[in-house]
Amino acid sequence: MSSKTHHAPELPYCRNCHFTLATPRPVYCGHCGQETDLHPPSVREMFTEYLGHYVAFDGPLWRTLWALVCLPGHLTNAYFHGQRRRYVLPLRVYLSASFIFFVGWALLPQGPTQVVEADPAAIAEAGKPVRLRVKPNATPAETAAAAEAMAKGASGAGGVSVSTKFGECDLARPETCSAFERWLTQFVNKAESITFEQWKARGKAVAPYGMLAMQPIFAALLLLTFAGSGRRYAEHFVFSLHSHSVWFLALLLAMAAGLEGLMMFAVFGHGLAAMQRVYGLGWWGAIWRGLLLSALYFLLLAGVALTMVALIAATA
Repeated sequence: MSSKTHHAPELPYCRNCHFTLATPRPVYCGHCGQETDLHPPSVREMFTEYLGHYVAFDGPLWRTLWALVCLPGHLTNAYFHGQRRRYVLPLRVYLSASFIFFVGWALLPQGPTQVVEADPAAIAEAGKPVRLRVKPNATPAETAAAAEAMAKGASGAGGVSVSTKFGECDLARPETCSAFERWLTQFVNKAESITFEQWKARGKAVAPYGMLAMQPIFAALLLLTFAGSGRRYAEHFVFSLHSHSVWFLALLLAMAAGLEGLMMFAVFGHGLAAMQRVYGLGWWGAIWRGLLLSALYFLLLAGVALTMVALIAATA
């Protein structure tokens, strides 16, 4: 049987827009751009088409990754100078790098969920820390109660319950609480009721969105740091996307190889070189701005982390 039986019959017009096709038959419709030779897609084609809307796995990706990692700042300048077809666009670079990172992170061997050890001998000696083995699905409230019970010489934490008190506020007596205190108490209790494994799972689920939400904020920090450079906000946003793409790949490599400390210095040096090329700075100007941005960035990370924790607790 001929392979042509698997293709849709050829028609003199485009199946998408009904535009009459030229002769000889073109590969793409001159009106809407759809392919004229249609056939049922293979699994590989479906997978490529689905991911292609979000990440880039085609030829320009490897050229882009080379420029991104080995030529600091070159990719950003190339975009500014109009080389839009030669390299993958900034947002797709970011999405590709974040996709690789979060998939790789999920596949990497995970460490112990709770690094604790039983040490009954320490119970009888006052003033020494008590160490105990905690179940992976234990909540923070149960863990604290178990530690308190062992410190007192008890054999278990039986009958652990979440406290309804927060300072002078007691939910059992609503008249002692303001509306904000009632909300805050319920919020804290919900956070304490989430197990360690649930925190990990939900944290991994919201982390990609948290990192994406950081991009416009970090671009604003760049705008403030490089005030007077002549760069517009959108240009700082492009630099932010490219920078985070490098950081994703470097962090994944560091986690896989156990080189977190060394990779941190390498990423800092890469960032300095990128700032020199994109913003036309000398080494001293790049260093003090890099240190300032690092401090602001860690504050931003802390704020995003707290927001993620609040979101996880609120939706528990």
